[in-house]
Amino acid sequence: MFLFTSCQVGAETIFKTEIRRLFPDFRLSFSRPGFLTFKVPDHLTPDAIANFVNRSVFARTVARSLGKINLENKEIGKNEPETEIKKTETLTQLAKKIWTIAETNRIFVNRIHVFRRDLLPPGEKGFEPSLTPELQMLHRILIEHSPKPKFLGIHHNNPNYPAQPNETILTVSEIDLGYYFIGVHLISEGLPIHSYYPGGILPIVLPDDAVSRAWLKFEEGIRWSDFPISQGDCCLDIGAAPGGGSQVLLSRGAKVLGVDPAEMNPIILNHPNFTHIRNKINQTKRSLYRNVDWIIADINVAPNYTLDVLEEPATRKDIPLRGMLFTLKLFQWSLVEHLPTYIERLRSWGFDEVRVKQLVFNRQELMVAARRCR
Repeated sequence: MFLFTSCQVGAETIFKTEIRRLFPDFRLSFSRPGFLTFKVPDHLTPDAIANFVNRSVFARTVARSLGKINLENKEIGKNEPETEIKKTETLTQLAKKIWTIAETNRIFVNRIHVFRRDLLPPGEKGFEPSLTPELQMLHRILIEHSPKPKFLGIHHNNPNYPAQPNETILTVSEIDLGYYFIGVHLISEGLPIHSYYPGGILPIVLPDDAVSRAWLKFEEGIRWSDFPISQGDCCLDIGAAPGGGSQVLLSRGAKVLGVDPAEMNPIILNHPNFTHIRNKINQTKRSLYRNVDWIIADINVAPNYTLDVLEEPATRKDIPLRGMLFTLKLFQWSLVEHLPTYIERLRSWGFDEVRVKQLVFNRQELMVAARRCR
């Protein structure tokens, strides 16, 4: 049996290291930037696959491979300009081949996910992971050509609509032009939110009024962490400038204290629920953030220094802190080896739940969610 999985471009080597440590029975089979396949034990159960998804820091989506399709040059229009009609014909032929694989494997499908492996690291040359118009068209054509009534379980034609627990997902991954992997995965209770979306890509688009790209990773981070940040909560944003993370908190009705010696964007600075503390956190009066419920931080320093900065506000007994959401910068991928030490340090501060993930919109960094459940 084979599994295929996607990750961030550039993270493949450290991802392979993680898999060798967590799942020594897995054997690398095929790889492209942002996409890996593994030969795994034939007796691997859906629960074991779910365990893989839950434990991996770098895996976005994981599916059991059913087969692959490599279209001929003439089928993908390499030798002639691809008109809309030609594109539709090509995708229709592809859809028929995909359904043939699904029927051969006798799977009942509740939903279809289509995605393309990332071509670049997020944020590089304006690239952000998303579903292309061609893949959205393929999704529509797959539904139109599903072999009914056997596949009447397909009940949603929006490619970005989140899957539901206990659904079986037909997964189509575009690796290169005309080259596709076909797989299947089951949505079980307790999986990370990314498993519910094609390619593990949450449908988040940077708004026109976003003051920085940090908006993307903290919007994704709050959805992933499921932190209930809401109206009236008091939040501390360490390293706030120019204000992308603060903007996410303000959109949820929170009151934000932004600590940073640098200038804030005027949109954030003029918001009635925002207060700028133009200083470093270790030079800020403690009384100013006495009532903080949540802390976010995005500081361009080594992980140990980020934890040093967070330790003082996180360990104070007079702060009703419920959780922290922050990035750890990986200036070298080898810093991941110290992750167990970082997590243990956070637990020693009284955080019951500590989760770590390289999110879709993170760069060479990890997002950490630390929460006090009591």
